[in-house]
Amino acid sequence: MLPTRAYSDNIPRVSPGGAVARVSVETQPALVAAVAEGDAERFPSAAFTRYSVHSTNDALRLIETARPRVVVIDWDAPAIDGDLVCSAARKFAQTGVLVVMSSPESAPAALKAGCHAILLKPFAPNLVAARIGRLSRELPTTPVAVRAAMAMQQTGTNRVWPDTCCPKCNAPSATSFEFSSYRRMWYACLGCDNVWLGARQE
Repeated sequence: MLPTRAYSDNIPRVSPGGAVARVSVETQPALVAAVAEGDAERFPSAAFTRYSVHSTNDALRLIETARPRVVVIDWDAPAIDGDLVCSAARKFAQTGVLVVMSSPESAPAALKAGCHAILLKPFAPNLVAARIGRLSRELPTTPVAVRAAMAMQQTGTNRVWPDTCCPKCNAPSATSFEFSSYRRMWYACLGCDNVWLGARQE
């Protein structure tokens, strides 16, 4: 459990002109939360400098400027193009992308966009904090680590299971993206966009 201060940090906003001071990754990694108005408090900052953005253009500008360690995208936010923001964040190998959403049926689109992790609503503050912390630790920070991560191709909580087949189209290599319980987890088929609950694997 994170200390209380992790949930009450001030949230710097993007100015109308979009100017944001560049953040030093070495001293205070940046976290961009692309969310609807009023939802920023759901995403703790812990050791991050947290920026809240409420439009696609501001999110893209801030990602380019701050080179964040983690980007959190609310896939349900009406003013945020999650696909575009995710693609922009994935241009930087050191940036992790966490997507939150209400419906698991939206997961295939987020997975295809390249997110590293998905969290289904509703979620506890300490759970989203743990996901953000995990992405921050896992993503590479040096050129050597970037090459190693690209070779592994599995970062975050999404996992591809070569022997798990889609119950709809029977295609192999289902992607798991979230746990439902200690017995079941969510899977997606990126071929037919089917989503289902299956046995949990480790």
